[in-house]
Amino acid sequence: MRKLETHFEQHSTNMIETLAALTTNGQQMADWNQNLRKITDKIMTSLSGIEQQLTYIKDVSYETSTRLDPTSCAAPNIYATGTYSIRPARDVEPFLVLCDFEDNYNLGGGWTVFQRRFNGAVNFYRNWTMYKHGFGDVNGEHWLGLEKLHLMTRSGRHELLLILEDYDGNTAYALYDRFQIGSEAEKYKLTVGKYSGTAGEDALSYHHGMKFCTFDQENDKSDDINCAENRYGAWWFSNCANCHLNGKYRRKGEHLSTDYQGVLWYQWKGYDYSLKSTKMMLRRRS
Repeated sequence: MRKLETHFEQHSTNMIETLAALTTNGQQMADWNQNLRKITDKIMTSLSGIEQQLTYIKDVSYETSTRLDPTSCAAPNIYATGTYSIRPARDVEPFLVLCDFEDNYNLGGGWTVFQRRFNGAVNFYRNWTMYKHGFGDVNGEHWLGLEKLHLMTRSGRHELLLILEDYDGNTAYALYDRFQIGSEAEKYKLTVGKYSGTAGEDALSYHHGMKFCTFDQENDKSDDINCAENRYGAWWFSNCANCHLNGKYRRKGEHLSTDYQGVLWYQWKGYDYSLKSTKMMLRRRS
């Protein structure tokens, strides 16, 4: 009996020691968990701080880049006609443009030139890809590119100015108080606002809401012909055009009979006169 009691006491002692050890281990695990939570909280706080610092660095980097690459020709650090690198938004790579600060009928400067013609040196009968990305030299005859026009006008409000010249030295202008180009998915749809100017009656509003057309992207409203192919150019054709500044270049105002394959602004010079020079420009208003 005594032996059994001794064995029981020993067993009880072992159990108590085991329970004590488990309690100690449990406390240690609780302490470890608490320490782990503290470490995790510190890591999360550090990560949050790093994220804030990265955001700050990105903001500073963008602000620095916009000082080097302004968002438009209307930026306060651009004040003379010339070629500049602009960056309309953070997700846009900088690109070169010609900024215009001429008098422009007392309308002032800050205009971004996106189309220019004056001697016929550059062929404007191009395909969709060329009109999307642009062609020519910004210091000479050129088309800046539909994708760039979309990126520049997708936010904010912009105005459009067209400067036209005939072969007798006469000039005229057309001003639209709103200008926007849609995305490629929208076929670079044209949006224009109210017209004012000296180029006769409004010619471009006929093309408002139209998709851009090239000979390999027929988006016009004509049931009979491919307007871009028929008019030897590319434009926001409807059925077909009241104006077409990307048409075939003709020297000395050559009469066009009935083919309409010229640089045209019908409400100023009619369908049978091809202009000597054109300049299409946009400017941010807000």
